[in-house]
This record gives sequence, structure tokens and C-alpha cells, in this order.
Amino acid sequence: MVLLKNRLPKKLWKVLEFTTTQLMMIAVVGPFFFVFFYMFWNSLKPDYLFFEPGTWIFEPMWSNYTDVIENSDLFPNIVNSLIISGTATLIGLFCGLLTSYTVTRFNMRKLVVGILLTRMIPYITALVPFWIVYKHLGLLNTHVGIILAHLVITIPFGVWIMLGFIEDIPKELEEAAWIDGASRTEAFWRIVVPLSAPGMIATAILCFIFSWNNFMLALVLGGFDVATAPVSVYKYADPEAGGSGQMMAAATMVTIPVFFIVLAIQKQLAAGLTSGGVKG
Repeated sequence: MVLLKNRLPKKLWKVLEFTTTQLMMIAVVGPFFFVFFYMFWNSLKPDYLFFEPGTWIFEPMWSNYTDVIENSDLFPNIVNSLIISGTATLIGLFCGLLTSYTVTRFNMRKLVVGILLTRMIPYITALVPFWIVYKHLGLLNTHVGIILAHLVITIPFGVWIMLGFIEDIPKELEEAAWIDGASRTEAFWRIVVPLSAPGMIATAILCFIFSWNNFMLALVLGGFDVATAPVSVYKYADPEAGGSGQMMAAATMVTIPVFFIVLAIQKQLAAGLTSGGVKG
């Protein structure tokens, strides 16, 4: 590439570099947008064409969306997801921030290994113990029960993501604050927390997405009484019932909130992920 850059005219090299960058971005992002477009386009198909994937030209049927809006609990389920995912994200972010600070400043590497082990064990193996304990405690089919279960996802993930950001903050800044009379707690809230804000935003978004997309915990521990957005899509999963188009419509509507949240704060998300990977 360096040899080619030296031989080509400067303007031609800039055009070639820009074109190559755009093509690479399309190659990476294109499949994800295609999946979303395919889901949306199938949501407009009549049911008798749903199992004909080669059929792309047909008269769109917006009735699938009206059926989902009028005859399902999709919007209450989305509200449930917002409550559960939002609360689990806040708790996971708070615990992740405190734990990562403790690990980095007090060199508690054994704690990191323990957290890593919890990430290595599939949470689905804890579903039966969860269900038994929840049944005795009366937490089945409750928001509190699902939020507590989602902490298995958000807390370890929050700790591992925030570790990189806390390690990048020089300890000398806190020591300077201590010399000026600040306590460790004051130095933490006035120095560490503001400097780790980009990482907190990135961590919160990723935790929220993982919690929002979780299906199995919500289905087993919440059932249809406290159904979340993914569970509402599952209600249309019976192909013999003829609700394939409605299933795609519900899946599209469930995807839209997270898509626009990420789109609205994409700059902060990119800045947070980038700063966490830069040392020095």
C-alpha cells in the first residue's frame, strides 16, 4: 500500500482510499442491514407467500402491522422490556463501575478470575435452580424476578467492559486530589466517574442490548404474565397458525427501539469503545 501511494497522484490516491474504505464498510455493515430489510420485507408478505423466499415482488400487506398493534400485547410487553432492561442496566453499570475500580486500584485479580468464570458458565444452566428458588420466594412472573435474573448478564459484562476504562485513568489524578484534602470517595465521584463517562455510556448501551434481546430467562421466569418484547414475538412462532407475517412485523417493531437508541448516541458509543482500547 505504501508503494502504491508513492506512485499514484495524490488526488487519485485519496479517491482510491475513500472508495476502498466505503466498500469495506458496506461489506461489514451490509449483511446486518440486509437481515433487517429481509425481516421488514417479509413482514409485508401475505402468509401464502411467506415460505417462498425467492418471491420479492408482491403487493405489500400492512395489515400484519395493524393486526399486531390491535390484537396483541406488544406495546405493554415493550414497556416491560424497557423497565426490566433499563433497571438491570443501571444496576449492572453501577456494580460494574464500583467493582472495576476496586479491582484496578487494589489489585484484586482473583476477583476478576471469579467474574470471568461466571461469564464462562452459560446462564441457561441456572434456569432450573432459578425457577425452583423463585417459586419458593414468590418471584415467578414478576418484574423483580426477571430483573434479578438479568443481573447475571449485566453485572459481569459491565465489570469486564469498565475494567479497561478505569485502568486508563492515571492514579496520579486521585493522589493529587488526596493531597488537596479530598477523600477516596470524593476523588472517585469527582475524578474517576467523570473521566469514565464515555465508557459508562458504551457499557450501558451494550448491557441494555444484551438484556433487551434476552429471551430464555424472560420466557421461563416471566412466562406470558410478565412477557418482554422477545417473548411477544415468540407468540407468533407457530407456522400452522398462519401468523408468520405478524411474527416478522412484531420482530421489526421490537428491533426499532434499540436501533434508534443506538443511532441517537452513536457518537458517544463510538467514543467510549475507542477510548477504552487506547493506552497511554
